[in-house]
Amino acid sequence: MAHKKLHIGGKTRVDGWEILDAIPADHVDHVGNANDLSRFPDDTFSEVYASHVVEHFDYKDELANTLIEWRRVLIPGGTALISVPDLDTLCRITLDKETFSPAHRFDVMRMMFGGHIDKFDYHVVGLNEEFLTHFLSSCGYINVRRVPDLNRFEDTSRLMVQGIPISLNMIAEKPGLKAVSFGELFRK
Repeated sequence: MAHKKLHIGGKTRVDGWEILDAIPADHVDHVGNANDLSRFPDDTFSEVYASHVVEHFDYKDELANTLIEWRRVLIPGGTALISVPDLDTLCRITLDKETFSPAHRFDVMRMMFGGHIDKFDYHVVGLNEEFLTHFLSSCGYINVRRVPDLNRFEDTSRLMVQGIPISLNMIAEKPGLKAVSFGELFRK
């Protein structure tokens, strides 16, 4: 049985993927906040994909609660594919005044804090590999790892500033079903 896949914040319809976004549009299947997936039962999706979404959730409680909610809707062994602006890279670019113009550095500052083009486009946490790995691991994900490309969509996960990738792309998995031996099935 093929499981469904959820693209949070997606802008383009792709076969096999349902799109959830806070802003209604023709390509959006589900309108709502990505921190509340209560419309979906447990173990619904084989993949949850979110590019430049996680930084919109407050690091104090909302981010962890959101990641736990995403894990809930993943099938056992399902994968979360998450891309965020890489705070370490953005800081290096901001400090490199010899290589990057004020206009480039201003654009990078907008990547840190959000573009402010609508009421949802505000960032409330800066994440690097260490921080995002900690959040994912603390929320029960396993096999958390950084990858150069999520290989799903042409979107902000592949964004570059003067040839430098500015996104941190991470993959994490929901633990699978515990392997049980035939003998354990019949022990009391």
